Amino acid sequence: MPCAQCLMKETEIKNTKAFQFQPITLEAKTLIESYTKPWALDCSDLSFANMMIWGTEGKIEYAERNHVLYIKLDFTGVPVFFWAPIPKKGLQVDYREAIDAAIEYMKQIGVEPTFRSVWTPFRDMMLQAYPQLHVMPTDIAWDYVYERESLATLKGKKLHGKRNHINKFLANHPDYEYRDLTPDMIEDCMALYEKWIAERENSRELMDERKSVQLALQNMQALGLTGGVIYVDGKLSAFTIGERIRDDVQLVHIEKADTDIDGLYPMINQQYVLHACQDVTYINREEDMGHAGMRKAKRSYYPAYMVEKYLLSLRDLSEDASLWGNTEE
Repeated sequence: MPCAQCLMKETEIKNTKAFQFQPITLEAKTLIESYTKPWALDCSDLSFANMMIWGTEGKIEYAERNHVLYIKLDFTGVPVFFWAPIPKKGLQVDYREAIDAAIEYMKQIGVEPTFRSVWTPFRDMMLQAYPQLHVMPTDIAWDYVYERESLATLKGKKLHGKRNHINKFLANHPDYEYRDLTPDMIEDCMALYEKWIAERENSRELMDERKSVQLALQNMQALGLTGGVIYVDGKLSAFTIGERIRDDVQLVHIEKADTDIDGLYPMINQQYVLHACQDVTYINREEDMGHAGMRKAKRSYYPAYMVEKYLLSLRDLSEDASLWGNTEE
């Protein structure tokens, strides 16, 4: 007769296998968006393109269970975690059971159950279903969202410095050319990225980013992405890639420029907004990931609002630095 410990182990294995996690591939786009799109998201994490290009090599996987979508993340330096379970909108689901299932899975694989990057509406849903959860804001993951008109015109005293950078660029490069990003430009975009990466200390993070940039460029049409490039003296010197995530919100995924050319970053930022975002109200430029330089740059454009995200857990994790990974202060 099986021992109690053996039966318990078998139950744990069975419960864990209730989740059939799969990699984020193009074939999953329709299914995943059937869950995410009806929520009228302005949160960058819930973009399918974001999941696919940044979730390579098993870093992001998904599972569907009882009309709920689960997203599991496994990044270097941070224990495995989940995003908020995403119920099929319009259907009745047992949301507490959905949360419990994710918690049990994380317990069984030996990690502290945590839900990260929980967008405010899902935070509220989770707390209503599971009020004993602890909540902590995680501002390193908050998206910066700007008024489209502000980025297009750069009017006002606050953006005077941005206008000066662009004016300097125009004075030095009056014959620059902006073009829509097309497949024949992929090789030149990657050559620019290689130049950009060569100027930085090599790291696993940059190697992963390289794969993500290439994946986005190679699958722009399938992912519904648009892009723009700037040529300076006949050479592709900046590119950006984004998508429409809501009728009134454009999301910018990637932006790279030749750092030897003054004013080129503000220029590609503005030109993409002018050419590819005419009919939106807001531009989401994603989070700063806790990097001091990126935070300073994104704040310098004065966001209209932030897409707030939270960490939810069974216990207070505010003092447990081991669960946060590495960020720059």
